[in-house]
Amino acid sequence: MKRLGFVLTLGALAAVSATAIDICIPALPEIGRTLGASPEAGAALVTGYLLGYGPGQLLWGPLSDRYGRLGPLYITVVGFVFTSIACALAGSLDFLVAMRFLQGLMGGGAPAIARAIARDQGGGPETARLISTMTVLIGGAPLVAPVIGSALLVVTGWRWIFGFLVVFGILLIVGVFLFLGRRRRRKRRDATTVAAYARSALPLFTAPEFLLGIGIGSSIFAGYATVLAASAVIAQERYGIAPQSFGPIFSIAALAFMMGSTTARQALRRVSLPRLLLAGAAVAACAGIGLGTAAHAALSLVPLWILICLYTFAFGLLAPVATAMALEPAGGIAGLASSIVGTVQILVGAASSKLVVAGLFGDSYTSLCVIIAASAAVTFALALLGQRLRRPAS
Repeated sequence: MKRLGFVLTLGALAAVSATAIDICIPALPEIGRTLGASPEAGAALVTGYLLGYGPGQLLWGPLSDRYGRLGPLYITVVGFVFTSIACALAGSLDFLVAMRFLQGLMGGGAPAIARAIARDQGGGPETARLISTMTVLIGGAPLVAPVIGSALLVVTGWRWIFGFLVVFGILLIVGVFLFLGRRRRRKRRDATTVAAYARSALPLFTAPEFLLGIGIGSSIFAGYATVLAASAVIAQERYGIAPQSFGPIFSIAALAFMMGSTTARQALRRVSLPRLLLAGAAVAACAGIGLGTAAHAALSLVPLWILICLYTFAFGLLAPVATAMALEPAGGIAGLASSIVGTVQILVGAASSKLVVAGLFGDSYTSLCVIIAASAAVTFALALLGQRLRRPAS
């Protein structure tokens, strides 16, 4: 039971930002209209959160290396609770976006430290399987959160969506106390200077596994971020889907993500990390080709969503494997490595979500299709590069 609680708590911590983003997706157009802006303007809540979430991890990971995992973990979760309260009380869209930035800044510590704790378990396949299990739990957030968000939007209004996040944060504090507290009281590092810490981190930036893991994880996430930012607007404005109906539709894509993560966890018992990365990248490439073609084909919702689900399956398959590969050479600076992995990934995702909202390639539909196709192509190219770099060693 303690091991189960440990794994579930790590998964819930890793899912903080997925929950905070996905629960708002059905309400984004309504929030924009309610606060005196356009329906498309509500997508700024996703971008605002990601902009805080990405750089924020650069703070929490190194702090957890220096002072131990627990202290910074408590601070970040408590901060997430208070910023969620501020979001619920927002009176203007500008203030709400600002609070979402702070919410992302605080919430970014939970996933970063959770990944570092997973790396603390020994690295290699063990860490990869643990991260895969955590990723399955992360997948539960987009499966359940949009449904909860849709229900709260209809029954109580969008402000109670942030009230739900307050309760979620409090439950996380309880979980950390019960299942992580006794494991992680000891400080991770002896007192050392910033310069010494920086010197110990330099080899990380020349490790091929670290660089490839970051590149693959970031490129595949770029396409997924466009789905988060634009899918609700596309479904409601282009296909006439009611806000309360979008949550269940989005949950289908979330289920595909969970299936991908589950497949990764099982495959890791028989397949090496580089080969599994190439297989996942091939699936993403198939979805990218379909969506690239659909950019000028005006697909109906069903075939469009099938292609998006295929892409999210590939994302679920690739995300834990790429993360484990990036963390493998980290050793005693797993907090820093986890922070860098998360920061680069989220900043790339924030840029892609901003581009799709701005309609870089015309409307949101065309921009989503083109950006996902480009992300899949980059992912596949990096996976092929990983195979080429691996051949001389074999």
